[in-house]
Amino acid sequence: MKTKKIVYSLFLFLFITCSVLSQESAVNQEAKTTKSNAGGPATSKELVGFWKMIPLPNKELNKVNPWPLPYQWFQFTEKGKLYSMMLSDSKEYSSSELAATFKVLPKNTTPNYKVQGQFVIIDNPNTKNYREIWGTNIFAKDIDGVAKTGDLIMTLDDGTNTGKVIYYRLLRRVK
Repeated sequence: MKTKKIVYSLFLFLFITCSVLSQESAVNQEAKTTKSNAGGPATSKELVGFWKMIPLPNKELNKVNPWPLPYQWFQFTEKGKLYSMMLSDSKEYSSSELAATFKVLPKNTTPNYKVQGQFVIIDNPNTKNYREIWGTNIFAKDIDGVAKTGDLIMTLDDGTNTGKVIYYRLLRRVK
């Protein structure tokens, strides 16, 4: 058990270090999107679909929680829209149920996203100068006690272009 905690701690340290270093590069520059055997940045094609937030094994990573409800679902569309839903109760939804839910939301007020290299940039048409910068990684293999192959981790930049990560979100594809 102690060995597992050490391995887990080392993994988190390496992941956080990689996330911070990757977010330090300028978002406006073309970032490399190469993948390793452990994973790599998400492409636009890989993002499209429905995702459910999975609890992080180490909740202390998130010192800031801009979205406090514990159960969250997302849809990245091919047309660059990002729909989301948050609840205080746990429920299981299929992709068809989420599609029906998100279909009734107005497109003109729904946030937009675009992929720039290893980053996802989100803007909100209702809020002037609103911008979120997320680093992404899709896991290419299972990480015991943390993530499964195909899971997406997103790291939110603090908005100061310093590479400081303030929030981690782990997502699993909904089928």
